[in-house]
Amino acid sequence: MKEQFYHILRGQVSGKERSDFFQELDNNPEERREYMALEKLWVAHKMAGKRTSDKFRKRSFNEFWDNTKKRKGFSIWSAISGAAAIVVISLMVGKYIFPGTWPFSPDMVEFSAPKGSISQIELEDGSRIWLNSGATAKVITHGIFKTSVDLEGEAFFDVVHNDRREFVVQAGDYSIYDRGTKFNVDYDKEQNIIKTALFEGAIDFQKDGQSLLDDLKPGKMFCFDIDERRLSITSAEQEFITAWKEGKFVFVDKTLAEIAEELEEWYDVKFIFKDPQVKEEVFTGVIKRRTSMEHLLKVLRLSSEMQYKIETKEDGSCTVIFK
Repeated sequence: MKEQFYHILRGQVSGKERSDFFQELDNNPEERREYMALEKLWVAHKMAGKRTSDKFRKRSFNEFWDNTKKRKGFSIWSAISGAAAIVVISLMVGKYIFPGTWPFSPDMVEFSAPKGSISQIELEDGSRIWLNSGATAKVITHGIFKTSVDLEGEAFFDVVHNDRREFVVQAGDYSIYDRGTKFNVDYDKEQNIIKTALFEGAIDFQKDGQSLLDDLKPGKMFCFDIDERRLSITSAEQEFITAWKEGKFVFVDKTLAEIAEELEEWYDVKFIFKDPQVKEEVFTGVIKRRTSMEHLLKVLRLSSEMQYKIETKEDGSCTVIFK
């Protein structure tokens, strides 16, 4: 009967079939409880399994966002790794213990966000950095004159601008300079792609001192393919791009293959597709990152015909197989 649950919720049955279904549920309390739990999941998320218009996408996002915002919030600090938290404290204390020698020049501290967590860093000048799951950042201070962040993965930067101090994010051989800025950088080292979305102020994108893009406007983002040396500019909606910072998964017209990449990074699991066509199924929706992987897969299953199974190996590693 479980397969029928999905057909009922999607409205893929006739009126008689629906009537017969609910009559049968009345005689089976256990099945009724299971169906009502699935129905609650459907109502709470109702992820769209098709491409959507901009108007629908925006409306749906706001509905999902408001729904999750009413519940207990996602605590960034509770997700910080112990080592990172200790380093931040030592940096802040050092300012007061050695006032005559702060800041050290140069000094390097490495931070990271373990899989399934988000870490927040607060610098001495009040600038803040959020690291997404699996990201690392080496923060290097050069006295009061320069701060550089060697980044791998995704991070959001809220920089307290100072004309007398240089603030630069290093993504491999490329540099993103702060010009009074809030921006998001996603450096995918494996795919050799840099994505940067600007929300306030300005940035300068450089390599070896040569500017590659210095007129990006707030509300825009660039994607730079390092191998192809190809740069493209698109619109950047902050609530979509930085939803991870607020503890949300946001899938806007994303294929299951794209979603799987994001879930692999967060849940530290492996996804395998037996049917290549399943990869191209498209979804739109918002789900809390505290949601268990099993729960999230059920939400996807509610919006699609795809089937899956979860395999756990002896070493504890997990694989999800889409059929």
